[in-house]
Amino acid sequence: MATRTSASLTLFSFKGIPVRVHWSFLLLVVYVLFTGLSAGMAMPLLVQQLLYVCAVFCCVVLHEFGHALTALRYGVKTRSITLLPIGGVASLERIPEEPRQELLVTVAGPLVNLAIAAVVSVPFILLGHTVFVEETIVGGAGVVALARFLIVVNIGLFFFNLVPAFPMDGGRILRSILALRMDRVRATRIAGTVGKVFAGLFVLAAFGRGNPMLALIGVFIFFGATAEMHMVATQRVLRGARARDVMRTRFWSMPHDATVQQAAADLLAVGDHAVVVLRNGLFDRVVDRATIIQAMQQGDPGRHLDTLAATVPDAVPPDAEANSIQEKLARGLWPLMPVIENGRLIGVLEQDNLAEYVELNQAAPERAILHIGSNPPAQQL
Repeated sequence: MATRTSASLTLFSFKGIPVRVHWSFLLLVVYVLFTGLSAGMAMPLLVQQLLYVCAVFCCVVLHEFGHALTALRYGVKTRSITLLPIGGVASLERIPEEPRQELLVTVAGPLVNLAIAAVVSVPFILLGHTVFVEETIVGGAGVVALARFLIVVNIGLFFFNLVPAFPMDGGRILRSILALRMDRVRATRIAGTVGKVFAGLFVLAAFGRGNPMLALIGVFIFFGATAEMHMVATQRVLRGARARDVMRTRFWSMPHDATVQQAAADLLAVGDHAVVVLRNGLFDRVVDRATIIQAMQQGDPGRHLDTLAATVPDAVPPDAEANSIQEKLARGLWPLMPVIENGRLIGVLEQDNLAEYVELNQAAPERAILHIGSNPPAQQL
């Protein structure tokens, strides 16, 4: 049974991996209907076009499971597979940093498309049929037309995904091959630059051919390459850093029986996005600013903080790896994570202070790494 999240519909799960369709996928359906109706396409043919779109995305799902199941062999889980108008995205918990593992995980997706084309082609050719691209584009009725379509589409997906541009498979394949001979950050920078060049070419092709989809792909590639370069640079700076090195020791905290009114009075005086609620001096929960503001607007200034909607993020020890913490915070499940030592709250970790740590240490010489949490603990606000 399908279930809903804030921006997507979960269709099914396999091997514990939910397959979701993003709301923006409807834009593709609308585009197909609009272009078909504008061209005066008959309703049966229009329905067939929509079925062909569904067939393509079934192949895309199998492609993404190629990545996900191969990654699982190396102990890397996949949080979800999401279908977007321009393809699918497998959200792996992490990308294997060992180049050979990344290469195998990445190439598994395109190989699935090649395998689909091969499996469909064998009986298709043995029965005496020939693949004509022109007929595939025009469309036809029956199993033969569908088989021809699947062969051409999967061969197209195979070669298209090999374009060396992040976040497409070709970009990761290029990076993993380069990383066999050089530093991963440098390999990512080269692969990312190549990806941006291809992004520009897609945009130019979009103007030349009047195809907005090519421009959308170009923009997607450009931002994907930029994000990948930033992520790898961040991982490099955080490598070896521990929670105590990057945690914030000055943070907004209040007892559990403090009222919304008291919290609201502090709200403007602090720059924190959330208040850490303490019970008998120990970490209890986190309440964000929006929840406090909403309680005030609803006329509940006397409510205690422990009665408000809150999150209870995972606590981390001071020697936890900063990279793993950054990955958890990047998911957006919690506004912060508490650092607990011997049952006592000694600091908090947020995306903002991790980003500041990265920026400071990218600018600082190698010998002058800044350890924010090494400063003497200050009075908590």
